[in-house]
Amino acid sequence: MLAIIMYLSCHEKVRAKELADKYEVSVRTIYRDIDAISQAGIPIRAFQGSAGGIGIVEGYKLDKSVFSTDDMQSILAGLKGLHSINKDLKTKLLIEKLSGVASKSDYMPAGNEIIIDLSSWNKNDRLSSRITEIKRAIRERRIIKFLYFTNGKLTKRKVEPCVILFKDTSWYLYGFCLLREDFRVFKLKRLNKLEVTDETFEMREFSVDSDDLNGKFACDKDSTIVVVFDKSVEYSVNDIFGIDNYDVLEDGKLKLSFNMGINDWLLGFLLGFGDRVEVLEPVELRDKIRTIAEGITKIYNK
Repeated sequence: MLAIIMYLSCHEKVRAKELADKYEVSVRTIYRDIDAISQAGIPIRAFQGSAGGIGIVEGYKLDKSVFSTDDMQSILAGLKGLHSINKDLKTKLLIEKLSGVASKSDYMPAGNEIIIDLSSWNKNDRLSSRITEIKRAIRERRIIKFLYFTNGKLTKRKVEPCVILFKDTSWYLYGFCLLREDFRVFKLKRLNKLEVTDETFEMREFSVDSDDLNGKFACDKDSTIVVVFDKSVEYSVNDIFGIDNYDVLEDGKLKLSFNMGINDWLLGFLLGFGDRVEVLEPVELRDKIRTIAEGITKIYNK
């Protein structure tokens, strides 16, 4: 609907069929969107006759009535962020349209104050193509299948995709797993051999509000971990946890706590700091670290 508003603002009148073809939806959908736009307070005008169409009432100032400076900044920053990870032509065209409106205005910025780049530093990363394929599967209501690596095992999954989400620092797929017969969250980095099948499905009712997502991620957040890092790794601690999320002790060491499940990833992460970190809580995690350290000692004492 935002794209329709901007397109109408640049044209005196447009046929519904033209809008339907442009945005790849039905004419019925266009009329429904036009009704919603009218209800939002934007004066839509219908031109009758063979040369008729849809337009915005002449003299209506779209920019001042709809978008403030902050609105335009947020919209453009968000769109550019999405385009950084998924080079969608529609998104690119919309960015160009909105940037054009912004550059011609005497008070609207061009949206360059904030840059959101969600793409990987690794130029060979396949995340963007995965997102494109999953988006297509969601639109066409097609089941996808892939290999998924979790808990040290590689499993074959068939999933009814619902939505792609970005949480914390990673991309995830939220969908109904036919193997587990329940909704699951899958980290896109752990997907392999993704394939969009010819099997279709009816979208199930689902919710992706914060409470629901926290529940799905609960397996990764069931323990309070308390650790103390040596001052020498402060740079890494800042980079990973943030400068305001730990306490500096009298001896200069850094104490912090976070919530996470006790799993192989956490063990590997902590062991990577060697003798420059000590786990204080929980005792279960201290015991696991000590057992692994004793095993390492035995290997190098041979």
